[in-house]
Amino acid sequence: MPETVEQQLAIARRLAQAGAWREASDALRPVVAGHPDRIEARRALVGCLIRLGDVADALETARHPTLLDDAAALGETLAELDASGAIDAHVELLRARAERHPQDYRAALALAAALHRLGRPSEALPWAARAHALQPRERRPVEIRAAALIDRGDVEAGLALYRELLAAGDDRETAARHLVLMHYDPAQTNASLFESLRAFAERHLRVTAPPRVAPRSIAPKRALRVGWLSPRFAEGPVAAFLTGVLRAFDRTRHRHLLIALQPSGDAATARFKALADEWFDLAGLDDGTLLQRLRALELDVLIDLAGHSTANRLAVVAQRVAPVQVSWLDWFDTTAAPSMDAWISDRWLTPQDSTQRCTERLIRLDAGRFCYTPPDDAPPATYAGDGAIVFASFNRLSKLNNDVLDAWAAILQGVPDARLELGARLLDDAATRAYTAERFAAHGIDAGRLRLHGLRSYRDLLGAYRAIDVALDPFPFSGCTTTCDALYMGAAAVALRGETFVSRQSASLLERLGRGAWIARDQDDYVERAIALAADVAALRRGRETLRADVVARLCDANAQARELATVLDGLVVR
Repeated sequence: MPETVEQQLAIARRLAQAGAWREASDALRPVVAGHPDRIEARRALVGCLIRLGDVADALETARHPTLLDDAAALGETLAELDASGAIDAHVELLRARAERHPQDYRAALALAAALHRLGRPSEALPWAARAHALQPRERRPVEIRAAALIDRGDVEAGLALYRELLAAGDDRETAARHLVLMHYDPAQTNASLFESLRAFAERHLRVTAPPRVAPRSIAPKRALRVGWLSPRFAEGPVAAFLTGVLRAFDRTRHRHLLIALQPSGDAATARFKALADEWFDLAGLDDGTLLQRLRALELDVLIDLAGHSTANRLAVVAQRVAPVQVSWLDWFDTTAAPSMDAWISDRWLTPQDSTQRCTERLIRLDAGRFCYTPPDDAPPATYAGDGAIVFASFNRLSKLNNDVLDAWAAILQGVPDARLELGARLLDDAATRAYTAERFAAHGIDAGRLRLHGLRSYRDLLGAYRAIDVALDPFPFSGCTTTCDALYMGAAAVALRGETFVSRQSASLLERLGRGAWIARDQDDYVERAIALAADVAALRRGRETLRADVVARLCDANAQARELATVLDGLVVR
């Protein structure tokens, strides 16, 4: 006697509960084939297929109108895809829902957010626009659109949207993101940046927790407990500029507690854990719990490495978690937080006549703010190109504003046989690659002169510099890690020194390196210097190993920086 649908579903349910996903899916297939509108059977089959890793079949099964029309069942399926790591399938199922239900605001918004998170800003833009059209009063669609525009290089348009949002109301998250993004704006000055940071701190970094108790007494020979707080103990700038210095510290004077605010697990994370006297993973904690945990560490000094940058916890640090609090490394301006005691720079980035202002005590390191740690497995610096003159930038596309494109196009026009290589994660997105080529075409540069690369391993990225002659530094948000990488790999670099801290990063490195001739006064001078370097490309290629040796000698002295930082920390603490 044939089993009923309910009996078949019951069998499949028991098999799934036992973890027999293949047998359960085999039991469910005939039910779905014979009764395609039975939502519970289709949901169960999709769940089995996801657990079996058959994502393509799961997506095809989930695309049926029965599931697409049921918001609750769709939400459960999307959550399963997300939990399994099937992000592309998650996006395609959202797309199917949004296309079938064009008036569904939540679907359009979720799709825009997912595409943006995946590094596909050009695809995200029309869905953000649709969500905005459906709910004109909502801020989130405009925020996604603004961020997507900036991410792909439409800096001016994206910042204009942010200004509209801020004018419409004081939203903390929008204002916090704008604090970072306004540093990409060529129109900003040190004065305007300081005013925005000060106003944000007054509104959003108020002290609300009970004050911290007085610092513990410190015996003359007791090692100071130094906490390093960061959401980015992974491959990137923090690793490039901190690991060498941590390794060089005298451990009899300081005990280093590394406090991770975001989960990570790459090779750089392993190096950080090995360098820590104590390691703490405090990701995902709410403000109150994080404050308690940080205070319980009984630190003598907290060094906040994030400032206002992404995933920061400055609102907690503002409540005072250590007797001495210092801002350094992964933030490029004052925090304006009253509880931040010191801010570390150097005389090249913040000279005596600088117009940059900070609410903290300014400390200038003689050894330099940045101490580059080259990777142990870096390729040789010798030239390995095909003979063609190659300019390059491996900075994020958000730094490529219209002025930068004007300058780079002028350089390519001045060196007609040269090509330009761009490397950025977002160039893995076909639509963003096409848009980038269109931007250069509008400046008279044929796509055939461009080489566009997406995400690469760090070693492969360094290896690519062996075929590059001159790294073109963007402005006003100049490179830092990218510039060090280029110089260490033997490529020359041209930078335009500006007024703000972020516009001086590459120039400060070149000045320390004794390559002041590569620093431009203005945009026209920048173009002329790049063209002049290309005219003597043979000398550049001969001098690559000398350049690396100079980088090691002048930008990589971790022992000198560790000694100076140790003295600074000791001087800030009252024993």
